[in-house]
Amino acid sequence: MPYVGPKLITLLQFDNVLTFQEDLRRFPCRVIDLRDIRGTRLLCRSSSLRQIAKRLKGETGITFLGSGDFHYVSYLLLRRLKGAFSLILFDNHADLKPGYTYLACGSWLGFALKLPNLQKAFIIGAQEDGISGINSRLLAKVVYVPYRQAATSEKWHRFPNRLPPIREQGMQKTIRAVISLVPTEAVYVSIDKDVLHEKEAFTNWEQGAMELEELLTALKEIVRAKEVCGVDICGEMYPDPLGLFSPTARKATVLNSLANAKIIEAILGAQILKQAS
Repeated sequence: MPYVGPKLITLLQFDNVLTFQEDLRRFPCRVIDLRDIRGTRLLCRSSSLRQIAKRLKGETGITFLGSGDFHYVSYLLLRRLKGAFSLILFDNHADLKPGYTYLACGSWLGFALKLPNLQKAFIIGAQEDGISGINSRLLAKVVYVPYRQAATSEKWHRFPNRLPPIREQGMQKTIRAVISLVPTEAVYVSIDKDVLHEKEAFTNWEQGAMELEELLTALKEIVRAKEVCGVDICGEMYPDPLGLFSPTARKATVLNSLANAKIIEAILGAQILKQAS
């Protein structure tokens, strides 16, 4: 399933966090309203999951999920893909927490690793915690790329497959090493902006230290080298409804809107150059 460009930018409206992002208005977007579905924040009941899946129509392009609370929707998008593919996940959290009965924002990758078409998952930038108790067979499908050296060697060695930290060798060298290990031509990219430093994006989760330019460099390299069959982006700040128009919320909206626009431009620009070459 080839990536087909800007007409497939989709905004999933679980709440109103994407409504006020002016930079997104420069792109042709379709909006899927999901605000009437109950039981969707952080974890999702089976009945709610079925309703969401039913409304996700059309091909997979660039999909904005809203807050990181809804990152589990990545699983629904992944399971629609036909044929073998690999996942490249940029996230400050591994999203591999075990023991959840329902699909949740912190456990969805564990569900995704069971998909037969998913050959390999690359977790880039995540903290070392949140991976204990994971089935070793599933963990064998994962390559871990930290942003910094792990605080303890015990945490570092939980992943059987890992690459040196990004800070040691730079993003361009790191992402080229990742691409060399991708076993499929088709790649799906999932981005949680909490992987970024707080000066680059403003989320409601603990954030990492990655620079936005590092992320954009990685995305361009991936698009040039592989067939990107889908992208999803989350990590918008979800403020208290009463604080929606507070100075902090307005700052978060401006910062995240700019980051989202730059991500779109990097992906589409690299795709255009690839098609022209």
